[in-house]
Amino acid sequence: MRFQPRPPLLLSAVVGATALALGTAAAFAQSEIYKIVDPVTGAVEYTNQPKKGAVRMSSGDTLSEIPIGNKPGKARDAKASAGKPAGATANASAGTAVASVDAGTQRTRDGTRRQVLSDELASEEKLLSDARASYNNGRPAPLADEGVGSPRYVDRVKQLEKTLRLHERNVTSLKQELANLKS
Repeated sequence: MRFQPRPPLLLSAVVGATALALGTAAAFAQSEIYKIVDPVTGAVEYTNQPKKGAVRMSSGDTLSEIPIGNKPGKARDAKASAGKPAGATANASAGTAVASVDAGTQRTRDGTRRQVLSDELASEEKLLSDARASYNNGRPAPLADEGVGSPRYVDRVKQLEKTLRLHERNVTSLKQELANLKS
């Protein structure tokens, strides 16, 4: 009895079908977009990872519905589309090194960025103040189930200090970002 190998055509068909199935599954998984609205701030986040409270966008929704903040005026749209064939985009250089926005749009973006950074700075300063109060110069009041020298107390003091340092770095970074913004 002689060993007869499988025909290569059958093997390549099996490998091809497996690769196609895996590729289709991966493409399907990557195409899902979820929208999350923060109930407190109203901030909207779009992600490709399902999270608690996220709503999966339907297949009819498009990414162009996601607000990006670049809405040039009508006069610019008319100038940009003059002489272009129907269906041409208003900003043909988008995504390239020469892409730019008009001064008004940039001022709006800068103002929004300044406001967001200012709000974030105020929030971080409040958290820093709370962290300083909790840390109490390295001597926070012990909780009911811990003594001053107990390992649980020491671990909590270390965690409070770590949190305090984090908020200090955040405040410093936000102040630097605000200082770097063009006036």
